[in-house]
Amino acid sequence: MKIIELRIRRLDKVEVFSGPDEIEIIPGDYVIIESPKSGSDYGIVLSILAELPAGLNQEHLSRVIRKVTPEDVAQIEENYRHDEEAFRICSEKIAEKKIKNMKLLDAEYSFSRAVVTFYYYAEERIDFRDLVRELAKVFNCRIEMRQVGRRDEARMLGGYGVCGRQLCCSLFLREFKPITIRMVKEQNLPLDPGKVSGLCGRLMCCLAYENPDKQPCSDKNSCSDKKPCCADG
Repeated sequence: MKIIELRIRRLDKVEVFSGPDEIEIIPGDYVIIESPKSGSDYGIVLSILAELPAGLNQEHLSRVIRKVTPEDVAQIEENYRHDEEAFRICSEKIAEKKIKNMKLLDAEYSFSRAVVTFYYYAEERIDFRDLVRELAKVFNCRIEMRQVGRRDEARMLGGYGVCGRQLCCSLFLREFKPITIRMVKEQNLPLDPGKVSGLCGRLMCCLAYENPDKQPCSDKNSCSDKKPCCADG
C-alpha cells in the first residue's frame, strides 16, 4: 500500500492518502480520490512517502482511486468554467446584501460538483448565513465558506516578490512556517517593513532560507535554483 502526499484540488491544504501498489504514480500526477464530503474529488501528487507520518492511522486514510483519465480531465476543465460563474454570482450576492469587509478570493467546485467552496478574506467574523442559504438555492449543492489569512490570500492571488520571482508561497511552499523579526536581525537586514515584508504584508517567507537555524528544503526540485533554500546549498 502506497502512502501518498497530495494537494486536494488547486487551493486546498496538503493531506495524506493511501493507494494500492498497482497504481503507478509519480509527483506531479493528478489523481481521483475518495472524499467524505463529496464522494470523489481530485488532487495533485506531491510525494510518495516512505512511511506513514506520526499520528496518522493508515486504516483511517482516504484512498486514491485512480490516475485521472481523459474524461476526468475534461470534467475538471468544465469545472473551471463553473468556478468562474460561481465566483461571479457570489460576488453579486455579496454586493446585493451589502456585506462589508469581505473580500471574495476564489470559488472552486469539487470534482463531482457536489460541493462548491468560496474562499474569502476578512479581518473580522462575517455572518453569512443568509448568503449561504441563497447560494445553496442557486447552485443546488453544498456550500462551504472558507476564511483565509493574509498569507493564503497572497498564495491564491499570486504575484512577484521584490526579487522579481514568482511568490514562493504560490510556487512551491507547502506550509507557512513562523517568520520572526529575530531572523531579520540575525541576518543584519534593515528593520524596514517595506524591505522585509511580502505582498501579504507579513515578513517574507524567504527570510527563513538563510537563517542560521534553517532546515533542509522540503522540495529541492521546486527550488533547485534557490541555493540558500537548501541546507547543502
